Amino acid sequence: MRKSKGTSTVPPLSPTATEKEIVKWLNTYGLDERVAAGVSELVEDHADLDHLLQEALYEENTAKLDLRVPPAMKAVLSKLARQRTTDIVTLARIWLSERLQQELRNVESGQSTRGV
Repeated sequence: MRKSKGTSTVPPLSPTATEKEIVKWLNTYGLDERVAAGVSELVEDHADLDHLLQEALYEENTAKLDLRVPPAMKAVLSKLARQRTTDIVTLARIWLSERLQQELRNVESGQSTRGV
């Protein structure tokens, strides 16, 4: 839950911030507050991201992403992957790619992407 800081100044996030510090900073200062303070900005044009995503679909999978999920979620994902005759990592990668494409389309069309 984000705390409202009223008219307080939002400090910029350190470039060397750890993941834990980033999460704390994001939870402490809301998006509207960060934008108003000038430490965050809303980017409307995501064409560069869309282009990168399209290229990524045909690249080798060399970047690693460790993702911790509850055991029950992993079991369901594993079962669905077996039903589709693929492995769990491939199915998760396909779904992530599809969701990224959906999010980019929503941003371009002005639809909200809240509720994630």
